[in-house]
Amino acid sequence: MSRTRLASVFIPLVVASAGAAFAAAPASGAAPELSQSLSELHEVSQWSVALSEMADARAKSDLVKNYARSIVNANPGLDAKIVAVAQKKGVDVAAPDTQTDEGKSVSERMKAEAAFLGTLQGDAFDKEYMTLVTNTQQSVLNLLKANKASAKEPEVKQLMGELTTTIQGRLKTAQEIMSKVYGNQI
Repeated sequence: MSRTRLASVFIPLVVASAGAAFAAAPASGAAPELSQSLSELHEVSQWSVALSEMADARAKSDLVKNYARSIVNANPGLDAKIVAVAQKKGVDVAAPDTQTDEGKSVSERMKAEAAFLGTLQGDAFDKEYMTLVTNTQQSVLNLLKANKASAKEPEVKQLMGELTTTIQGRLKTAQEIMSKVYGNQI
């Protein structure tokens, strides 16, 4: 099975299966689901910045480099909003709890993807990075839509809506870049 195929199969699991993986502790009665979701969004945001910094250095295509720079520049502001809502709701955002099977899996997959991307440069890097970005964004969209639908607090609904709009735009751009990077090749 090709590396691209493996990425397309496993990377969506980073967000989709991470539910119990995060050690976020709800404070003052915050819903456990909200704690997990905000922690997942925070972790993926930070991971995206790290991978995008790598993309800026290793990618061949200016389209990929520019996309990566846009993530590096935009994510800290979005992440600050996630953390602010978490704090307002009494939620401590946390990294994956590596004492659980799910947390260990999420942490190991994030490290493995970063390590694998670190071995690539040029066109190979471009294709793997954009595949990873596209798959992860789709998983994040699924998480956001589910959380927006179940959210009771207006500020949480607003945050989920804002993030959904942002990620939808990024996904569309990433798909356009992928079609140019891949062209008529596999």
